[in-house]
Amino acid sequence: MEQLLSREDIEEILCNDTDNPVFKYYGLRLMSTDKHSFKEVIAISDKHNLILIKGNEDTGNEHIRERHNFWSTKKYVVPDENGGFRFQNQSRFPMGVAPIDYLKIADEIYSKENLIENNSHVMAEQFDLYIGAYLFDKTDKEKVKLLLYKGTKIVHSLFLARDSYNQKRAKKFPFARGKVEFRIKKGVEETFIPYYDVRTKLRYGISIEKYASEDIEHIYLLIFNPKDYSHNNFIKLLERKLTYFQTKKHEEVTYQFNDLSEVERYIMDIDYGIENGYLKLGEQ
Repeated sequence: MEQLLSREDIEEILCNDTDNPVFKYYGLRLMSTDKHSFKEVIAISDKHNLILIKGNEDTGNEHIRERHNFWSTKKYVVPDENGGFRFQNQSRFPMGVAPIDYLKIADEIYSKENLIENNSHVMAEQFDLYIGAYLFDKTDKEKVKLLLYKGTKIVHSLFLARDSYNQKRAKKFPFARGKVEFRIKKGVEETFIPYYDVRTKLRYGISIEKYASEDIEHIYLLIFNPKDYSHNNFIKLLERKLTYFQTKKHEEVTYQFNDLSEVERYIMDIDYGIENGYLKLGEQ
């Protein structure tokens, strides 16, 4: 069940010391920790006194950061039209937008002209919706949606109307990329990129084995048995010259967020073959 602000929570926030000068200039002024309540005010905007609370996964700063920050790896699963489940495609801010920028963006969107008077959303009684344009780069403006708790300036959520800046992935790809791992396998350095299904079960993996002395790397697709999720098949995709990175962090970010849609389309073909009996698990 979602943990949104109750009427009592809202009254408590509005009665707190939100006029404290420590909040009255651009940027986050409270470095929230686990000891802070989700109702804790962490910043107030310069222009319109919009209030950003620490929040949680359902509302406020944590909600925006987990769902819409470019660098977030958290995945969301929702029911689909066939009675099953699918990954929800949350719109992401450009990679240069950090949590410190949320109120700056919200200040630009908040105006009487941007208020949607006849909002038909099922939660319209709880939130005021503002939709306006914001210039993230030097070219086109993007529509941004700002949700405030009804009749207040407390920010519930802030997100792009389109997924213009989202990580590129194969169309209708049914798996989610997990956290990139580094490990040693039989004395060989390996970079492992996992893919999970909607039940958070490991289904596929891209394994990059590095042979520094030969200046080459081998790239494999690993297939995991959907019955017990044990690794029982692999396909060699290619062999290429070793790819060098400045640091392990550079490598992690590259494989975590770069476009791997070509391999993902191949995974979809393999998965279709397994589901329809064209590819037997255990065969190479």
